[in-house]
Amino acid sequence: MKEIKFDDVCNFFDKQREASEIADKFKYVLYGGSVGGGKSRWLRWYPLRYLLIQYSLTEIKGIRAGLFCEDYPALHDRHIARIQWEFPEWLGNYNKTSKEFILKAEWGSGVLSLRNLDDVSHYQSAEFALVAVDELTKNKKDTFDFLRTRMRWPGISDVRFIAGSNPGGIGHFWVKQLWMDKVYEPTEKEKDQFKFVSSRVVDNPYLDKSYTVALEGLPENLRKAFLDGNWDVFQGQFFTEWDRNIHTMPAFAIPRDWKRYRAIDHGGDISPTSCLWFAVDYDKRVYCYREYHAIDKLATNHAKRIKELSGDETISATYADPSMWIKSSTDGRAVSDLYASEGVNLDRANNDRINGWMVVREFFAKKEGMTAPRLQIFENCYNLIRTIPLQIHDEKKAEDLDTTGDDHDVDALRYFLASWFGWPRMKNKQPEPGSFEWEMEQNRKRREAKEYE
Repeated sequence: MKEIKFDDVCNFFDKQREASEIADKFKYVLYGGSVGGGKSRWLRWYPLRYLLIQYSLTEIKGIRAGLFCEDYPALHDRHIARIQWEFPEWLGNYNKTSKEFILKAEWGSGVLSLRNLDDVSHYQSAEFALVAVDELTKNKKDTFDFLRTRMRWPGISDVRFIAGSNPGGIGHFWVKQLWMDKVYEPTEKEKDQFKFVSSRVVDNPYLDKSYTVALEGLPENLRKAFLDGNWDVFQGQFFTEWDRNIHTMPAFAIPRDWKRYRAIDHGGDISPTSCLWFAVDYDKRVYCYREYHAIDKLATNHAKRIKELSGDETISATYADPSMWIKSSTDGRAVSDLYASEGVNLDRANNDRINGWMVVREFFAKKEGMTAPRLQIFENCYNLIRTIPLQIHDEKKAEDLDTTGDDHDVDALRYFLASWFGWPRMKNKQPEPGSFEWEMEQNRKRREAKEYE
């Protein structure tokens, strides 16, 4: 086999070289983040690199890789239209009929097939040593699961899956879950093979600065996603104020004289029960310092665990979903009675959802002159941190979030903030001008006035 200096041919910049080195070592690699980070070009060239390397190692000819997009127009615009002038003729030839780039015989006759994913059943019998997907978040997880079954080639044990994507799209949740949050099904046997490579527009030295300026002018949530490559924001996200960098912090020992509270969203047989612990400092800053998140059909088991985790702490109040006071038709007892029987006495939470979410947003906001938002979440509160950015707007009631999602932890957060710092408390006692409560009341009045304009 002839020698080829691949770096001289593909002209990868530093971040693309980093992605290549990682893809050489890990089976499932996602190269993603901001737009303009060079992902699509890397997805075209890395498969050729892989085919050349595999041929040099095995001398197996005709190894096939697949480069996929969500539909044909995207495939044509992102790749087919570019391959015909980008790949040199001495390396191989593009077949317009089969939509394949075929390496020359001296390079192993490897094949890069360009395909679309609008009907994956077309590939029921197909085999690929490498699968590459551009804009992975435009696909459902079922598509990814199916493509994994197509990753095989006789004589090749080192098969690969690579993908590129920006935040957002129908697949945002599952992609983020696998590559960023590292949350897997119990049956997943290759957890250690998922690797994320963050791309930023600033990583691409070939982009004109005017492109970055244009991205800087986008609305906040789009700017965070497309310029900063922030996977905690996306179009349709409910809490656009959320920023893990400023809302989370390392745990510290809570002073004993700070007031402590709990908030509970009770689940059922198949949905989790969430309990959050809060501490309030002298300046009325709130710290969420502990969480409990579990599924158990017995309310008493939840109560026992919550009491155990609280230890000897003095809890000023435990706010809970008012539905927990509904009496059972079987024995006449409510869920709140079951909690009380285990020593966890509950207080009815303010369940005004719309105003409650407004209060949550006030605590997320970092306003001028503030060193940090008024809500800080300890890094050990994994489920709360995980689920806050996943909340999306309800399609029929935009001021509320979609309750079909994993909203148990954020509901517990709302119960506490709306009950202790919410509107009812302000109406009962006139807040001092300039105070945080006074500022929240003014914001509420402005919102109400805007609604009637």
